[in-house]
Amino acid sequence: MSRAKNLDRTPQYSLPFVPIVLKDLAIECGITQGDLASATGASRPSINLCFNRGYIPEIKNFPTFREDIEAAVLKNPTAQQYLVLHGMQIQDIWQPVGRELRRKSPAGHDTRTIRGLAAHKAALAPGNPEELISHVEAEMITQEARKHFKLFRDPFPANGGVEKDGDIFMSDEHRFIEASMLDAAKHSGLIAIVGQVGSGKSVMRKRVFELLRKEGSILTVFPQILDKDRITSSSLCDAIIMDVSDKKPKVKHEQKARQVKDLLLERSRNGDRCCLVIEEAHNLTVPAFKTLKQLWELEDGYNKLISIILIGQNELGDKLDERHHPEMREVIRRIQIARIEGLGDYIKDYLQLKFKRVGGKLEDVFTDDAIEVLTKRLTIKDDRGKSISHAYPLTVNLYAVRAINMAHNMGETKVTAEVMEAI
Repeated sequence: MSRAKNLDRTPQYSLPFVPIVLKDLAIECGITQGDLASATGASRPSINLCFNRGYIPEIKNFPTFREDIEAAVLKNPTAQQYLVLHGMQIQDIWQPVGRELRRKSPAGHDTRTIRGLAAHKAALAPGNPEELISHVEAEMITQEARKHFKLFRDPFPANGGVEKDGDIFMSDEHRFIEASMLDAAKHSGLIAIVGQVGSGKSVMRKRVFELLRKEGSILTVFPQILDKDRITSSSLCDAIIMDVSDKKPKVKHEQKARQVKDLLLERSRNGDRCCLVIEEAHNLTVPAFKTLKQLWELEDGYNKLISIILIGQNELGDKLDERHHPEMREVIRRIQIARIEGLGDYIKDYLQLKFKRVGGKLEDVFTDDAIEVLTKRLTIKDDRGKSISHAYPLTVNLYAVRAINMAHNMGETKVTAEVMEAI
């Protein structure tokens, strides 16, 4: 008897053909059966059965199958957008849908799919900052729109509009992140700052650098290598030597490592602290992470000689997840992780600051219900019912600019809820 006939007689293949929402989501968002097989440890045939027949593998073999699937979905920005657009929560992916999914094709540029529709309309994708940045060309407020709303300066310039500390919006979340970074720098900490594209990571880094510079007791080491995936133990040693002294790095690696320790010891005994800061840290390799841990463990008695701050996108958080990278557990268990969340209910306060710095008033341009619509569009709920905000500063800026231009084109006196919903 053929293998296929044997499969057809197994209990799971006897289940009725009733595709579930997860299948539609995967097709729309470009998530493959292989992706979910890797996330759960199950086989691709098992994922196929799950898609088409709602099959869930036995708990004794895959005790966290559902949780692993849901976690993989929530990590995918396009899948998050799918849930927002369909008004769904993560647990809804297990609900049955129509049999017409049997012949549905993967997502592409067809306007019937999320990706194709976004490209076709050139519209901003709600709750999906990565799509906004990578697939939608950033707009500027047109001259006609600025005249229409009496905005003599653009509240949302391409450079971010940060010229001084007063231009930086600081929510309670941002103040906590700032305090965590300062504490790590001053007390030999090892911390990773994780945030979505456009969440304000670089602005936070500049602000903390400025505060440390004013205090004057902490030397910052900032590797200049552009490709962070090419950082090695040797290049890290070079950066430390060049930033804390005027000496030339030794050629041989052993000599260079000793030179680093001697310099850090000298600085420490002179009352100076050193802080190594790496941006784009999500591109670091496993050997680089292990080198950082070894540097952080350099000590003079009870005192560590260097503190380390890593700054990166969400992929950094994934790399620091022991479930996915058990080979890095010795590093992961020593790193404090702080995540920059979306603005959430602070969107109005953020926009007020942006308009105030250019001499304008938010209430002259946006109605309250427009801001409520924006807040809702950029918020989803996870499987526990917890609200997750995707209202990162860059995302909010993109929505606000497009809304202002659209309101002008429609002849509206303000950006209303209807205008915001039309984006």
